[in-house]
Amino acid sequence: MQPQVRTSVRPWSPMPLFVAFVVSSLVVGCSMPSTEETPEALAVSRAAAVIQDANFADSVFVGGLRGPTTMTFAPDGRLFISEKNGSLRVVENGQLLTTPFMTLAVDTDNERGLMGVAFDPNFAHNHYLYVYYTSVDGSIHNRVSRFTANGNVVVPGSELVLADFPTLDAANHNGGAVRFGLDGKLYVSVGENAVSSNSQSLNTPLGKLLRFNPDGSIPTDNPFYATATGLAKATWAMGLRNPFTFDVQPGTGILFINDVGEGGWEEINRGQAGANYGWPMTEGYFTNRPELTQPFFAYPHGSGNAAGNCIAGGAFYNPPISAFPGAYVGQYFFADYTNDWISRIDPNSGVRSLFATGVPGPVDLDVGPDGALYYLARGEGQVGRIAYTASLPPSIAQQPASTLVSVGYAATFTVSASGEPPLTYQWQRNGVNISGANTPSYVLNAAQLTDSGARFRVVVTNGLGSTTSAEAVLTVTSNKPPVATIVTPAAGATYTAATNLTFSGSASDAEDGALPPSAMTWSIIFHHDTHTHPGMTDTTGISSGSWPIPNVGESSTNVWYRVRLTVRDSIGLTDTTYRDVLPVTVPLQVTTVPSGLQVLMDGQPFTAPHATSGVVGGIRSVGVDSPQYASGKFWAFSSWSDGGAQSHTFITPGSAATYTATFAEVSGGSCYKIQSERTDKWLTVDIAGKVLAGSATQAGGQIFQLVPNGTKYKLKGSGDAFMTVVSNQLAMSANFSSAESFTQLPCGYGGRTRVGFQASSGSAPHWKETTPDGPIQSGDGGNGGACNATSGTAWEGFYLEPVSCPGSGTGPVCGNGTVESGEQCDDGNTSSGDGCDSTCHIETGSAGCFRIQSERSDKWLTVDGAGKVAAISTTQPGGEVFELVTSGTKYKLKGASGAYLAVVANQLTVNATLGTAEPFTRHDCGVYGGRNRYGFESSTGTARNWKEVTTGAPIQSGSGGNGGICNPADGGSWEAFYLEPATCPGGSP
Repeated sequence: MQPQVRTSVRPWSPMPLFVAFVVSSLVVGCSMPSTEETPEALAVSRAAAVIQDANFADSVFVGGLRGPTTMTFAPDGRLFISEKNGSLRVVENGQLLTTPFMTLAVDTDNERGLMGVAFDPNFAHNHYLYVYYTSVDGSIHNRVSRFTANGNVVVPGSELVLADFPTLDAANHNGGAVRFGLDGKLYVSVGENAVSSNSQSLNTPLGKLLRFNPDGSIPTDNPFYATATGLAKATWAMGLRNPFTFDVQPGTGILFINDVGEGGWEEINRGQAGANYGWPMTEGYFTNRPELTQPFFAYPHGSGNAAGNCIAGGAFYNPPISAFPGAYVGQYFFADYTNDWISRIDPNSGVRSLFATGVPGPVDLDVGPDGALYYLARGEGQVGRIAYTASLPPSIAQQPASTLVSVGYAATFTVSASGEPPLTYQWQRNGVNISGANTPSYVLNAAQLTDSGARFRVVVTNGLGSTTSAEAVLTVTSNKPPVATIVTPAAGATYTAATNLTFSGSASDAEDGALPPSAMTWSIIFHHDTHTHPGMTDTTGISSGSWPIPNVGESSTNVWYRVRLTVRDSIGLTDTTYRDVLPVTVPLQVTTVPSGLQVLMDGQPFTAPHATSGVVGGIRSVGVDSPQYASGKFWAFSSWSDGGAQSHTFITPGSAATYTATFAEVSGGSCYKIQSERTDKWLTVDIAGKVLAGSATQAGGQIFQLVPNGTKYKLKGSGDAFMTVVSNQLAMSANFSSAESFTQLPCGYGGRTRVGFQASSGSAPHWKETTPDGPIQSGDGGNGGACNATSGTAWEGFYLEPVSCPGSGTGPVCGNGTVESGEQCDDGNTSSGDGCDSTCHIETGSAGCFRIQSERSDKWLTVDGAGKVAAISTTQPGGEVFELVTSGTKYKLKGASGAYLAVVANQLTVNATLGTAEPFTRHDCGVYGGRNRYGFESSTGTARNWKEVTTGAPIQSGSGGNGGICNPADGGSWEAFYLEPATCPGGSP
């Protein structure tokens, strides 16, 4: 990269419109090649795709767009085009209308702005259309709204907000497509906002394909409606990174989702209700993950026509009247934005064929009512049209434009034509043929003043006829282009994240002298490898300024910022220069003890040790799954070397750093043989790995180890095989990370341990021996409801008989919620920092001992014979001494008897163990009367803050205390308490 590059150019038209083309590299959802195009190049550029079949021809349908992002044909044939700046443009009868349909207030940072548009299936009668855009209403967030059309403009005040998505952290990975399915529902693709964990969380709508009713309500038959929260209930499919475009096939309803990749692959995913496409655990094709859905098609990152870097457009070819040969009907067309090609794929066979190359930055595709394929060429600000031209005479779609150049500069004239090939071109000057001018573009090198006023046109001919273009007039001036100079950033400047990128410059002109700030236009473009993302949009009228560099988003170090300055003189001549600013980077390493376990770096799994690098100041995330299984042993997370939580973020430091996750070996879980209630036979595993009730004796049954995984269980069989659900049947074909997590449901009955097991997804997820001697069913093939504790004949019930685990005894199982021999505590998990560590030993840690005084009665808390806590003592020495034991960020309170504080019937009661004690949040209420004043809040309830509701009665909490926390400004609020340090029983203060 050179420190500064200058391109002096002449304007492409006598009209001062060229500023719109100074920066055309801003794109929503994808990146683009890093080659710099000057306004001159942009002015004469045209749709110039090379179609693989010579019977097709490419032409410009319409130009003059600014930052187009998506396009959609209305049912009446008009074309609606979204521009990043918030303008929704209309093309009617082949003409781009001057007045936008509407212009929304949007945030345009990076990949934000106006994106998808969809038309109501009943648009002809209700005139509704639906729009996805980045709103600045309150916070910066993406929004889906419905508007009402009145001809070619919006009905003022008709916006109906259907969904406001969460406030954006990063400015990229927004998704943004909207389409109606054949079921009449509105489908919306939403990116994960550069937070990869969002894709797998059912507490956020990010990283999903959503499904709404047209009024914005959420259909109750959505696959995750019952398990998700908030807007995430609209989730129809999950595990997506940045699904920028998708399409629904007319007639069949097949839905293909284009998901923009990260490090190696671009994906087309076949839409399925309840599908999980695997991001960030997987990208592209994968193996041994039966709970995830494979991409329908994936292609690798790289150069050439078989690879790419950004899948950005998709459309099924099923127009009302086909204009392409029959072999193309039903095919799915898709484009790669950075490699400039369009391909097609058979949705049945998966056979992919290259369709066109040299497509200038295709960001969207659509099929028009005329049966042509249209593409949105973002870099050119044009819509291209690819038509089947067999037996058609030539026609001109884009006429040559009049232009102005300086003496000695080249003048270029371009035409876009279609018709049955081959097409021949003959350019004319003042009506006379120009020798050798036989291509779609004609260049007059080193124009002179004597060339001014010359008229240029072209005659296009094929075997069926000819047509002549309109004339374009050349104007030549003796004025020289201006000179742009960037002062700051200086050559060789570097940056760190979360700082300001400052810039300043000047402009001079031979005829005009020093040019004012109004002649300057600045932009900042973020480069990633061979692609770009938007930074600061075109800003005119300043000679200096600054732009905040974000600290979230792209985690790669192969990045830099390009500051561009374009200046214009009084007659419209321009000069463009730029300066590159590189990042300050450091090496990072993530390790585990023991080595070789899996870590999550920015949500993606890697085997430790994992080496990477980062931009100083950038926010990264690191985490681990727990427990893990490796080398025949189970391991539970204990701690990170930086003291962070199991999954946490960190700011990339200024020097090399290593982050180490330490694990402790755990037993993994108790072992059982499992008996089917239907046939009384014991579960076995056949040669194909299927699980069936195949043994008449307990001795012949398979031993299964139930490994706690949060509140669920993974089942381990022989060796390293774990249970999963394949084609709705239980199978021992997974590893630990890919194994299905089952919910165990107690069923009671008959004095034995009778349970049901429920898979995490499916319409009939409960285990069921549907057919005797056949594989146990689950997923969509099991039972729709849980086992029935009052019924001894329900076939979804199974008996658990404890047995010794292979190679071990029947020792305690840490994490099962039961305190067994050798354990000091067991709180149902293997996490540290909550009072009970990963080996089920009580965690040490004390915040000291205190006597506590109620603010209401000024009496000191005591404990009565029933363990109730009340403010009874009038003297401090008569108060109970409580030890505050740290429990993560909360506290458990230990009384003098050694028992811990709990909330029983909304009253504070000292009757619990460390494992069952209530963890309280302590709120600082400020100093009142010269003393430290605090509030305590339980973890559940509607009125959780401690309160002496009635003097002398037990202190209330849970649902009987105060609804709000203590008020530092209110000395009479009864929910506050004073802490006075005291000596711990048998110890020190």
